[in-house]
Amino acid sequence: MSSVQTTYGEITFPDFVTKKRRAAILRALGWCEQICIETGAWSAQPSTHGQRLVRTVNGHELAVFPLVAAKLDAGRAVGARFENRHLPVEVNGRRVCVAPVAGRLKDLHADMVACLLLLCGAKEVEPEHLPSTLRVALFPERYSSGGRVRFDPVAEQRRRDVQAAFLTVVHSPEQAVEHALETISRDDWVLLRNSFRWPYYREVARAIAQRLLYNHREHHEDDVIWALTQLRLGDDLEHAATVRSLVSTSNNTDVIRAALAAYPSTDAEMAWNDLHPLLSHPVETLAWDVHGRLARFGELEERLVERSDIMLEESPSPWLEQQLVAWLSHRQNMDVWVRRILEELPHHEMGRFLQRIRTHGAWFERWAKGKLSSPLEGVQIGIVEASKRNMAVNHGQLWLPLMKNSSGEVKRVILYGMRDINDEDAYLLVDEVWHSPWRFVLRAAYMLVPHNFPNYPRMRQMFEAGLTSPHARIRITAQKRLNALDETSGSAN
Repeated sequence: MSSVQTTYGEITFPDFVTKKRRAAILRALGWCEQICIETGAWSAQPSTHGQRLVRTVNGHELAVFPLVAAKLDAGRAVGARFENRHLPVEVNGRRVCVAPVAGRLKDLHADMVACLLLLCGAKEVEPEHLPSTLRVALFPERYSSGGRVRFDPVAEQRRRDVQAAFLTVVHSPEQAVEHALETISRDDWVLLRNSFRWPYYREVARAIAQRLLYNHREHHEDDVIWALTQLRLGDDLEHAATVRSLVSTSNNTDVIRAALAAYPSTDAEMAWNDLHPLLSHPVETLAWDVHGRLARFGELEERLVERSDIMLEESPSPWLEQQLVAWLSHRQNMDVWVRRILEELPHHEMGRFLQRIRTHGAWFERWAKGKLSSPLEGVQIGIVEASKRNMAVNHGQLWLPLMKNSSGEVKRVILYGMRDINDEDAYLLVDEVWHSPWRFVLRAAYMLVPHNFPNYPRMRQMFEAGLTSPHARIRITAQKRLNALDETSGSAN
């Protein structure tokens, strides 16, 4: 048995849990943590079952237990409070029966918990997207015990009356704007905004959207976001100045995100002037979105590198620090930062970071050799991805243990990463894939080796070994390759 300390508490894996399953469980817990960081909707609280993640939805407390999900996946007992093949979810302290649909019983509990955290991570949770049992628990006033929408004849009649009144003026954009924003009440406008068939009345929708954006400071943030969406769908750039103003001056994060998605400028200087102040935004996920928008302009790279260095000096959160260091590492030597982050990162977060960085120097090979035995597939893939961009690494010696002992996916990543390494290292690695039990590994080898290493001295032996494969498609491909080799040697003679 082996124990691993995670963000949510310690988990012990019995010996019968395979390395692949262990890695998948830890990877799912890493996703849970990343989703919580990026959405900002969940708060962690201690409990007898490890840290639980909590948020309020429609006035009800929703709690999720990632460590319980991981223990269920590892075959560990968690007591009678939670059941196997059910998500560990509670509403107001009472367990809710949330189970996978038929045919999904092999999915990991931890993977499904990560999906639920993402699904419920929005500022406003949409009940129609939730599992029916959770929908009823969180929105009892709107749904019956069977998960069906409670029919409210009064509300339905009101919706019909509001839409019928609007349809009398919908063919005149000027009258439609006046009716929607000045004549009817705020509640009726919200009802109309959320239920009317706007795609069938594009001209009217754009007219209302333009009025809302013109006086955007006087309107609710939801109205502004709706207006930005309508103009973007209509490919209307007439109000580019208003969109630029919203990006620069709005105090609402959701409005800024919507404006950023609609941001029309293709001029690098204009984009820099409008957006670079947001790189200091207190919501770091938004600041990083802006960083990505500016990174599209190649001519801004030098300024963005300089600004990114300043952002690092301002002591950002560990999450933003990792994003900046990974991006900068492809543009300048960031090994001092990379080494420190790798020493501090939890093991289950290491793979994602490794897959995004570039390193320099032989230190990385020494560090990576100590991590080759990691049970996490993501860490192994990360070592391959990071080292293939480092020409100071002896790729053959570093990757050979992985090619011998790791999963098929790691072997496939190595095969695709061998293009730029020297022939001697490549030949050493190719020798290890002849008898792979994984068909997708053999198919990758049959495609890549002749293309990237046409002088591989044991090419014929590799394809002859494929003739004994249990997979019919591999045998057929191997025979075709051998026939091609025979034709080439025959024409040479």
